[in-house]
Amino acid sequence: MNILSISVLAVVTVIICVMLKPKNAEISVMLGISCSVIILIGVLTQVSAIVTTINQIIASSGISVDYIVILLKSIGICLVTEFAVNTCKDSGSQSLASNVSLAGKIMVTVTALPLYSDILKTVLSLVGN
Repeated sequence: MNILSISVLAVVTVIICVMLKPKNAEISVMLGISCSVIILIGVLTQVSAIVTTINQIIASSGISVDYIVILLKSIGICLVTEFAVNTCKDSGSQSLASNVSLAGKIMVTVTALPLYSDILKTVLSLVGN
């Protein structure tokens, strides 16, 4: 799925949702969520290219795989959180969207804790402690 088809699908869906909203708001929301899921599934087909590129970077740079795993988990958490936040906002639940956003930020922090520990160890070894 390329950006042009994603954009056309999104614009057409928004136009239909705007037309449906006054008469049937529930269907309008469900149509918007369905379109989002279709776009998400279409974009996820590109994951294999991303994984291949990351594997090439790991092989050529000598970066620890643990750091890449942390990076990928954090990116995944951010993407899922953004999708959930936007869905909550579209459904009219701003407070739930804020809570999901906060949960995503906390989960990224928890996921990166091993990285913070490694950075602290490196700094302490450079200082001489």
